[in-house]
Amino acid sequence: MAIQSSIKNAAESKLSDMTMNDAIAEFKNATSSIYDAVSSVGSATAANAKIRLNEGRARAIELEEKAEELVRAKPLVTVGVAFAAGWLVSYLLQRRH
Repeated sequence: MAIQSSIKNAAESKLSDMTMNDAIAEFKNATSSIYDAVSSVGSATAANAKIRLNEGRARAIELEEKAEELVRAKPLVTVGVAFAAGWLVSYLLQRRH
């Protein structure tokens, strides 16, 4: 309880010593610090998102190349799988109606 009253007294004495202009200047400094902190977090998040985007692009290109190799190696199997998938989707859509 004594600690709280001493903190309160210290805060009140500091506030009474400050002028309105000093208080506004303190508020502006605190606000600017908050804006700086938020912008640095945003910049870090944006950089992280760019890294993940580039990793995703690289993975997509890698998968595309593997798919192309598979189609070139076994074209008839690829056409058969595509036909079967199309037939299955068509069958499922017709059953709904």
